[in-house]
Amino acid sequence: MSTPGIAPTDSSVKIHHFTNLPVAVYRLKGKIRNMKKPVIFLALFVALFACKKERLPDVPVPASLRIRFDLPAVGQASKFIGLSGEEYFSSNNDLFEYSDDTLRLEIVAKDANGFKVKESLHYNGAVHEYLDWEKDSVYLYYLKISNDTLRVIPAGAPFLQSRIFGYQMTHHGIPLKKILSPQVEIDGWKTSFNYCECYRTGYTENYTLFGKLYERLNVVVENSPMALDGSGETYVYDKSSGIVRASTYGWWTQSGYGWDLLPE
Repeated sequence: MSTPGIAPTDSSVKIHHFTNLPVAVYRLKGKIRNMKKPVIFLALFVALFACKKERLPDVPVPASLRIRFDLPAVGQASKFIGLSGEEYFSSNNDLFEYSDDTLRLEIVAKDANGFKVKESLHYNGAVHEYLDWEKDSVYLYYLKISNDTLRVIPAGAPFLQSRIFGYQMTHHGIPLKKILSPQVEIDGWKTSFNYCECYRTGYTENYTLFGKLYERLNVVVENSPMALDGSGETYVYDKSSGIVRASTYGWWTQSGYGWDLLPE
């Protein structure tokens, strides 16, 4: 019998509320944990992928994009624009013009013979008469440095084939040590050396080509073959830049062609 004015008590209701509350909380926590699992797995996957990415071996990168004589590496490439000059004997040094021909040298391999270079000519329309023969040929040769001298060695051929390296200089080698004297200038497509059918060396300072300043470059002129009606060769270069200018010219025609290094 219940007391008037007082709501009846039902112990079963009380038990229902208090016994099921922990269960509800437990189920809610379980749902939260289940929701967290994909997030945790995703975070672990991202972290694991990042660690693996960091551990990937570094791909070797050349010390320079262009061919260097002091730090040659596979993948380096130098590009040159062609030029043709006239009246080599004359004191007028401005009789030359650039062409649409470009020459590309790329180091493609390294082995016991040295650094293997692939040389290719790229042109639009007609090419200079000096280049017309085998204009589509790709030449291969090695660059090898010994005793501070650059040697150019044929690859798979009895003799060197190149549009930029001539026979005389490759036969004797190109000295890489700094040449101490005399100082000369680059005038037009020639040097300030007086004409001589002989071998001479010098250096030039603060030479600007296509907007790039070269503080100091070696200059080698090998004109000894011109005494026998042969061709002369001129090279302007340094260890870090490689060849900056190279040219060859004939005694009979007093004309020649050459290559100027294009900036990176």
